[in-house]
Amino acid sequence: MENRQLLEIMEKCGHFLYHRRGGKHGQMKVLRLLNERGCVTQSELLEVLALKSGTLSETVSKLETQGFIAKQRDLLDKRRINITITDEGKRFYEAQLEINRMQEEIMFTSLDVSEQEQLLKLLTTLFEDWRSKFDDNLFHCRKGVQ
Repeated sequence: MENRQLLEIMEKCGHFLYHRRGGKHGQMKVLRLLNERGCVTQSELLEVLALKSGTLSETVSKLETQGFIAKQRDLLDKRRINITITDEGKRFYEAQLEINRMQEEIMFTSLDVSEQEQLLKLLTTLFEDWRSKFDDNLFHCRKGVQ
């Protein structure tokens, strides 16, 4: 078997996993954090999600345009911008979580339990080997909400 075949199928799986959540994983991270914490400043979002300022600004702007979050200047410190999730944002977030849960229930049904365990072992072995051979920065998940 050629390595290229393995890479191609893994890329297809990765593409699917990214897009099954609408390609909006960053938006869901923001909504999850706001759903958990209530009110958060934009600087706290930057710190917790470890995003670039421009990326976060774009994400926040899109969520605000969709009516999922609200921004408001802090009454005590006008330099701070407080961000909260709206009722519509909570409904959207919960609906997306339910969609994800339903998809996760069926994603591996073509494999029996033994095959799922074997797949987990193989992918874990592969991932650990890659971590030992490639730049560590390629493997970092954003800190905080995942």
